[in-house]
Amino acid sequence: MKPQFLKGVRFADLTWAGAGPFCTKIFSDFGADVIKIESATRLDSVRTGGPFKDRRFGVNRSGYFASRNTGKKSVVLDLKSKEGRALAFDIIRRSDVISNNFGPGAMDRIGLDYESVRAVKPDIVYLSMPMYGEDGPRSELLGVGMTISAVTGLMWSTAYRKDDPVGPGTHYPDHAANPYHAAFAVLAALRRRRLTGEGMKIDLSQVESTINFIGSAVVASALEGADRPQIGNASEAMAPHGIYRCAGDDEWCAVAVPGDAQWRALAGLLGLADDGRYATAALRVAACGELDAVVESWLASRTADEAAEQLRAVGIPAARVASARSLVEDDPQLRARSYWQRVEHPELGNSLYASPPYRIDGERVELSRPPLLGEHTSEVLGELVGRSQAEIAELETRGVFK
Repeated sequence: MKPQFLKGVRFADLTWAGAGPFCTKIFSDFGADVIKIESATRLDSVRTGGPFKDRRFGVNRSGYFASRNTGKKSVVLDLKSKEGRALAFDIIRRSDVISNNFGPGAMDRIGLDYESVRAVKPDIVYLSMPMYGEDGPRSELLGVGMTISAVTGLMWSTAYRKDDPVGPGTHYPDHAANPYHAAFAVLAALRRRRLTGEGMKIDLSQVESTINFIGSAVVASALEGADRPQIGNASEAMAPHGIYRCAGDDEWCAVAVPGDAQWRALAGLLGLADDGRYATAALRVAACGELDAVVESWLASRTADEAAEQLRAVGIPAARVASARSLVEDDPQLRARSYWQRVEHPELGNSLYASPPYRIDGERVELSRPPLLGEHTSEVLGELVGRSQAEIAELETRGVFK
């Protein structure tokens, strides 16, 4: 299914790296015309960062870039040149949204600040996604997923223990918090524009966005006036609650016992059915170290899948700790729901992509392939902007397409 719910909406998309392109991909997957304006000399960092098809470098061979840019068009322009900026403005005049996630001042330096853009397109929706937002004492600082995870408290919240901050293993803000918050804001702005005819500027702080995704830690601090302890996979409210080693090579099972009924079921398996020391949640939390050792001993003779199946059969939430490879190759639920899609690409070949996480009327949103670098430059400048092929060839000889 190729939904065209957003057909007719056009982006002049200057985003790069992770968070920005993931935001605009949401629109392109639903039929919006997303024109990715990029540089052939200062390449998008995920074009050069991989992972690469067959582990062979190439600007069109990055799986990360491909996954964040499905369905878009690529135009290469030298925005530092007068001609390049003029062509960018030609695209902007025909667009509904201009988007960027550059550092502070970058759009100003290339003449694409909000006031300059609004002068040629008064009803434009202008999305800006700097790390801290566009004002405040830290607004001039640069950041990436790692540093955003640090300053928002995410690393504090995921620490195993005191004095041992550990991140979530990926640039989490780039993959969840920031792209989706930005997409919601753009949709709201487009709705308002439809009703009023007015555009607006969206100043999204990636730090503020990520704080909203952390969970209860900030709320607890606000209500209690202190930080919660750093306890890794444990819980202050339930026990057992953790990740436990199983039989096999690097096999682990996540187990949570949210209430007394689940504890009674687990106690029957562990041989603790009549042990009053663990009768209440408070007693179990106080003795969580003892219980963890008992649970891990029980799991040691079972594979993670066997353990999870046996635990779930008696009503205890449990799941194997999956690797990325196992999700792709072995997960029966994802396979049954047709989560993984294959898309043909000139350099990546028949490659696997994650679907948008929903079905519409029972069907998956069908992905279109990501663009090659500069693949649509002539098409966009000719068909959208109205430049002749002779003009486009002349611009190319002058080095505007770089």
